[in-house]
Amino acid sequence: MVAKLRYPNAVRLPPALSLQPVNPMSQLSPFDRLRTSAAAYQESCTLIAAAELDLATKILERSNRATADELAAVLNADLRGTTVLLDAMVGLGYFTKSADAVYSVAEPFVEFLDNRNPKTFIPMLRHMGTCIRTWTQLAWVVQSGTPAQKQSSILGPLEDNVSFILAMNSIGRLLASPVFAEIKKAGILTGAFRFIDIGGASGTYTLAMLEAFPESTGTIFDLPVGIQEARKRFVETPLSPRVSFAEGDFYRDEFPNGFDFAWISAIIHQHGRKESRDLYAKAFRALNSQGKVAVRDFVMNPQRTAPEAGTLFGINMLVNTKTGMVYTFDEIREDLESVGFVNVRLAVPSDTMSAVVVAEKP
Repeated sequence: MVAKLRYPNAVRLPPALSLQPVNPMSQLSPFDRLRTSAAAYQESCTLIAAAELDLATKILERSNRATADELAAVLNADLRGTTVLLDAMVGLGYFTKSADAVYSVAEPFVEFLDNRNPKTFIPMLRHMGTCIRTWTQLAWVVQSGTPAQKQSSILGPLEDNVSFILAMNSIGRLLASPVFAEIKKAGILTGAFRFIDIGGASGTYTLAMLEAFPESTGTIFDLPVGIQEARKRFVETPLSPRVSFAEGDFYRDEFPNGFDFAWISAIIHQHGRKESRDLYAKAFRALNSQGKVAVRDFVMNPQRTAPEAGTLFGINMLVNTKTGMVYTFDEIREDLESVGFVNVRLAVPSDTMSAVVVAEKP
């Protein structure tokens, strides 16, 4: 059972919005759980290979009907390999295959496997491929204490970085609006205010905040590749006059100032506590007096053993970063208070990465 995090004065997400992880493995026998968990990589790798090759989109571009020969030709790929991968996607239920060996994307998965669709899950699958290539080195990382060697996908390092940004958007689309609905309900933000979305990437959370608070204006601060994607999102939209962009590296550069609210979303797990304190100090300087900062991330129990999803995400940070980790509420509170913030509280509890800690600048 996943342990619940309980803190005074906390606002809980309604079940329909919390997106709490479900663990069907708890119903299996010990042996079946081990066997099923150990074999899970097979389906993951099949899906990821199909995503990197963009197999579903290639089929859908052909009116959702294509043969293995056609797909191998357009992909410049081996026919045997293409056929085996296609058949596995059929076996898993993501594709269908007719009696005359014509493949189609199964209807329930069309919008998620079509790379042209705004709801596509393809970037997240590609990002998971990047993670798998480091996770397979876990034992070596535990023994050596150094992150895994990075290996790019067949798409190359630059496209892998774009996939990461778009992957964060694909999952953020589901989480952002519910999180800000709870922040609004708790009275943390009201009326007109100016905010900065630190490391805001393509602007998924900025968009949700602008929609949740119609009188707000915001600035997205991120590296050039993130700002490029954010500009694409907002250009020639009704929200464009309310958002501005600032390029920079939050590890090296100061933020613009004059803000009432600073949003630090899914960042602190990437680094150690010293870097967190430096980041909080920059946010503190960027805020007006009485301004607030919100930190969205996993918030672990004092033993760092729950929530379950957080423990596994700790592994992700172990294999991919030098100092990244998941943090307890007390660690986040101590680091915020060390740079001057007060009234630190867990405003939105969650067993996912949608827990939100809020603090104020005196």
